Amino acid sequence: MTRLSRPVVGPALLLLVACVPLGPAPAVAHAIVLESSPTHDAVLERAPEQVTLRFNSKIEKRFTRLTLADGEHPPVAVTLPVGADDAATPDRLVIPLPHLGAGVYVLRYRVLAVDGHITEGVLRFTVNVAR
Repeated sequence: MTRLSRPVVGPALLLLVACVPLGPAPAVAHAIVLESSPTHDAVLERAPEQVTLRFNSKIEKRFTRLTLADGEHPPVAVTLPVGADDAATPDRLVIPLPHLGAGVYVLRYRVLAVDGHITEGVLRFTVNVAR
């Protein structure tokens, strides 16, 4: 009588099968600034009236925290206005600035993306002449 041979499943094959995902992996991402105006480390001849940050995802604007510092004074909170354009531009922050004199400014931001991830960052720019 001939004995039929059965294929042997080795430990390496079992490990390979165990590592195959059974469904889509959850996205793990943070809101990343795609562009800003002014740009980071810009040297400006005129003080900007606002800063615009465009992210790669929608932002929960009501949870955004902003501060502006000039190096000579403590940082001050900057209020983000909530307006009708929120639905039209959910990936953008348009941040009005107070009157700025000449100097180096640091805008710190903390945003919450709609996926629940918090991102913190800094935008630095220099103003040579006040507006």
